[in-house]
Parts: sequence; C-alpha cells; structure tokens
Amino acid sequence: MTIPAGPQELTAAWMTEALRSSGVIKDASVTSIEVKTIGEGSGFIGQIAQVGLTYDRPEPGAPSSLVGKFPAASEGGRQIGNLFDFYHREIRFYEEIAEKVELRTPRRYYSAANPETKEYILLLEDLSPAEVGDHAQGCSLEQARLSVTSIGKFHATWWEHPQLAKIGEWMPMIDSPVQQVAAGAYQQAWEPFLQMFGGSLSPEVKAVCERIGQNVVKIQSSFATPPLTISHGDYRTDNLFFASTAGGPEFAVADWQISTRGRGAFDVSYLLCGGLEPELRRAHERELVKLYHDTLEANGVRGYSFEQCWDDYRRGALFMFVYIVIAIGTLDATNERGMALWTAWLRRGAAAIEELNAAEQMPA
Repeated sequence: MTIPAGPQELTAAWMTEALRSSGVIKDASVTSIEVKTIGEGSGFIGQIAQVGLTYDRPEPGAPSSLVGKFPAASEGGRQIGNLFDFYHREIRFYEEIAEKVELRTPRRYYSAANPETKEYILLLEDLSPAEVGDHAQGCSLEQARLSVTSIGKFHATWWEHPQLAKIGEWMPMIDSPVQQVAAGAYQQAWEPFLQMFGGSLSPEVKAVCERIGQNVVKIQSSFATPPLTISHGDYRTDNLFFASTAGGPEFAVADWQISTRGRGAFDVSYLLCGGLEPELRRAHERELVKLYHDTLEANGVRGYSFEQCWDDYRRGALFMFVYIVIAIGTLDATNERGMALWTAWLRRGAAAIEELNAAEQMPA
C-alpha cells in the first residue's frame, strides 16, 4: 500500500484497504470520508486530521470516525521529526507498548512506516466526546492531580523493568546519540529565540538558559541514570484527554513521538512547570509532586525517596527549556495559536526556573 503524505491524499478506497488489512473491518467498504484538520498550532511536528467514515453496510466495531497522523507539512517540522525519528518512534510505541499497559491510549487501527523515504501514517481511535486539554490556556488543579496520578501508575509499571533493556533502539535512552542532537539544535535556535523572546527573560533566567545550552547532554545524562522507566517526553495538556459532560474516557494520553527511556519525574516537571500558571504551581506543586511520589510507592516502587524525586523535578525545569528554545527558534512562528502556546509556556517555565532555583540542579 502507498503511504499518503498528508490528509489531502486520503481516499475511501485507501481507507478500506488499510482498515481491512489490520482486521478492523472485514466485509464493509468505506464509501466516503470527511476530513477535518485538527490540532493547528499544537501539532508542530505532525499533521493531524479527524476523518469521518461512511460505509456501504453496518459492521460491528467499524469506527465512524478516527484520527490520522502524518509527518509535518512544514519543512522545519519534518526536519525535526526526522532528525529525532519521532514519527517512527510513535508508530512502534503503538504497535509494541500501548496495548500492554493500563494507561489509556487511543486504539491503533492502522500504521505504516517507510524510514528510507521518511513516509509514515498512523490511524488512531477518535476519543471524542472526551476533550483534549489546552496548554495555551493552562492546566487546572483537578487536571494536574489526575494527570500526575495516571503517569505515576504508568511509570511504576515500567520502573526498572527487565523489559526496558529489551526495547529496541526505536525508543532511545534519553541521552542516546539521536537525543544528543538536541545540543546542536539548541545552539542553532538560541539566537532566533533571543530575537523573538529575549526581552521577556530576566537577566538571571537568561544566564541560566545560556548555561543550559552548554550542558544539554549533561542534563540529559542526569535523567539517564537509574532508576529508569518510560517517559512520555511531551506530557502537556495538549496531549491529554479528559472526560466531558457528554462522556468519553476519564483520562487518556496521546502523542508518544518523544517517548524515551529515562527518569519519569521529567514528565511531572514538564506538565507542572510548563502547564500550571505560576500562582497555582507555587501553591500546589509540592503537594502534586508528593502525590506522584506516593503513587509510585503505592504501585510497588521502592528505594526512590521524595527528596530524590523533588530534585529530579527541579532539574526537569531546566530540561524543559531545551524544548522551548528549540521550538521557538526553529518552528513556524506565524501560527497565532502556536505563538500563544509558546508565549505562555515560556512565561511559566521562566518563572519555574527562577522560583525553584533550578540552576542548583545544573549538572557539574
């Protein structure tokens, strides 16, 4: 089968063949599709489309709609996705990991990858009427509590698990060579980042960010020492689904492109330092980190103290800035929603670095 380059290349005939090949449908045929682009401004390194499906006959289990994921339409987005092998990584996660864990993820209907030609497609369950979060707007306290508890259970499942070492190189260690490319990407993005947002940084935070650029690999390596688990890597509300008044799963996690093997507390830093408004974070972050740590212990984790977890959380605020600088300095800045998201993320992340005195956790 061919691999469509984007939502515009999907057809009813192709969809029929794809869903039959994976056993989602057997007798029915897709007669028409309705494609709607979603995730504008948040899916920076991928195109996402909601696809409504009409069949020639009813069939149990045939989805009435699904979500298609493709490589980014922009050259910059595709370069980042291919540089870090994000598209292939996510497909392998859904093929090999997603169905084996308690954490709710969208069901995989079909996937295909051609690493040589850099062509990828992933067809997933449409989780509506559950509602996806909004990182630009921010994470609520209720959402944060549910999110840290859920990821804590997932991290505990994989905590120092013997299978971690058997996962192929498609899910790299957080400091593997493909991840260390972030060091050069940070340096290249630093000046464009400063041109756009340098004036919004305090001298203290700017100095810390300059040190981050000199220590990206060391920061990564500090998260690659045991105890290890699977880290989502992009654990923000834009990738989290919450039940709505109309229904849907209570909680689910999508977008596993950046998943790595490393310390799990980074996911908590990423969510709280990047997603909570500073006032809310200051008032509740220690409680939330304690909730995460309690969840780990309740699910069998031993030998990892709260003090270790708190230090990892603070150091995670430094690592989160690697994402912010690379994204702002590299990706398309013309998308209004995207810039609103990154402006809010930058403001929250800068406050967290300063208020947590995160520079103390900079690896020597």
